[in-house]
Amino acid sequence: MSCTVFGDKNFKKHLERSVSRQYMIKTNIQEFPQGIIVNEQKHGFGVFDKDFRFVKSSRQVRKNNSQFIPRFNHKDIPYVDEDVIFIGNVYPAFGHFLLEHMNRAYVLLNKKYKKLKVVLINNKGVNPVPNYMFELLELLGVNRNDILILNETTRFKKVVVPSQGFNIPVYSSTDFGKTFDVMADAVKDIPDVAEKIYVSRGALKSRRTFGEVVVQKIFEKNGFKIIYPETLPLKQQISYARNCKVLAGIAGTALHLALFMRSGGTVIQIKRNRLPKCNADVQYLIDSTKELDTVFVSGSVEEKPTEHYSSVPQIIGVNKYMRVFFDVYNFKLTEQEAKADKKDMAEYNAALDEYNKRYSGVWLNALKHKIVHYSACLIPGRERRGRWRNWLKKKLNAEG
Repeated sequence: MSCTVFGDKNFKKHLERSVSRQYMIKTNIQEFPQGIIVNEQKHGFGVFDKDFRFVKSSRQVRKNNSQFIPRFNHKDIPYVDEDVIFIGNVYPAFGHFLLEHMNRAYVLLNKKYKKLKVVLINNKGVNPVPNYMFELLELLGVNRNDILILNETTRFKKVVVPSQGFNIPVYSSTDFGKTFDVMADAVKDIPDVAEKIYVSRGALKSRRTFGEVVVQKIFEKNGFKIIYPETLPLKQQISYARNCKVLAGIAGTALHLALFMRSGGTVIQIKRNRLPKCNADVQYLIDSTKELDTVFVSGSVEEKPTEHYSSVPQIIGVNKYMRVFFDVYNFKLTEQEAKADKKDMAEYNAALDEYNKRYSGVWLNALKHKIVHYSACLIPGRERRGRWRNWLKKKLNAEG
């Protein structure tokens, strides 16, 4: 595996520091007779044993943060006479569901547990539950009727709790990677697969990345098939990823399809923001799990520097880092093809003006976010912190 970076020294330093802390773990599976899967909605969730002790391995962890451990009524708990597997939560964001709620699904590769029903906690009251959650589990051999969406705290005959096999952006496991190999192998290949795929953000309804049309055309000219994941059935997306040798695109959820690639391939991620912090460490952890080479290219030409996840308009273009990337990998392009699209640039400037009017400018909004972030550090529990952040953002009129 290799990692090549085309970007400034601050980005390189930030990425190097982040990935140096990453590591692989060994997973484990525990069983709890008369276990209780708790769903107290905004007050927390998790698994408890028959004596009402919290099962630590059921804790949902992102980096060093975890969900709020709930208090709940120990009396009159509904009982279901079934052995079940605690998989994760209903989470209506495809990329996060892959990484944070399919990270226990490796348990379904174990013959001992393959026929058990699986439980997803619906602590956010999502309705309807996105179909891709059912489709992913079905690719692991789970019958749709055996997927239980848990809306209330329930005791079961036995609860199987696999440990978390992936933690953004800290650790991963070989079992996590194998899970996606099995899902990919269960998909029937489509006829128009290609060795080089570019996943475009052009069909997104929000958080559009301006300037992509120019970059996308250059990739297309150099042999990349352009796909718009949001417009395609899930199995078709998986088939494209499974059969390509190079997967390219702007940083974001679409590149998480690399989980379905075969080892030995390459992922090219275009960084869409100027500040060092982005999701490159997350993508690197995915790629290293699947034994893929990674290329990071800083493509931002934005006027106001942003972080990866931002409602501030973002724009990419053929800057000096992308030019070097194109030269190194022998891309063919003309000077005219590398020029910014005037219409796209005008739309970016209009979007930036609108943002400044709404939130009193990028700098002031960034200050509001620092207040929200650092004040939330004083609040115990991930769920409580989330509620505090949402409340304070509304009070301060902070975006996102």
